[in-house]
Amino acid sequence: MKKVWIIIGAVVVAAALGAGSFAGGMAYQRNQANRIRENFLSSRGLGNNPGANGAQGRSFFGGGATGQVKSIQGNVLTLSTSQNVITVNLSANTRILKTTEATTQDLQTGAQVMVTGQRDNNGNINATQVLILNINPPSNPGPAQGGTATP
Repeated sequence: MKKVWIIIGAVVVAAALGAGSFAGGMAYQRNQANRIRENFLSSRGLGNNPGANGAQGRSFFGGGATGQVKSIQGNVLTLSTSQNVITVNLSANTRILKTTEATTQDLQTGAQVMVTGQRDNNGNINATQVLILNINPPSNPGPAQGGTATP
């Protein structure tokens, strides 16, 4: 009988060690993947920490969008993406870029832009950066491919 309890105890200990090792390996791999992703984004100025070029911003995957400018009213940009229409809030700290530094006057209806920023509770993006992807937008833009029209 004592031998049975020793075998059961050894199996339980082995199972616990195996499960703990598996969980530890998964946590290590997740940590490595997050570190590599953050280094990649930081080097391009999109991560949570300043990148190699000193740029500061939030991860594009956490709150940015790419789409077509539908309208601009003051500091509010309406962006049509392939999924929906998004409101983007611009501020004095929002960097507007194209091949060279740009301003809000360079934003035109129909322009393709990439917005980086943090989403607020309403789903609007508080822009930290807007990158103008095309310099000459179409003169009579329709809805973005797969997008929806401005309400």
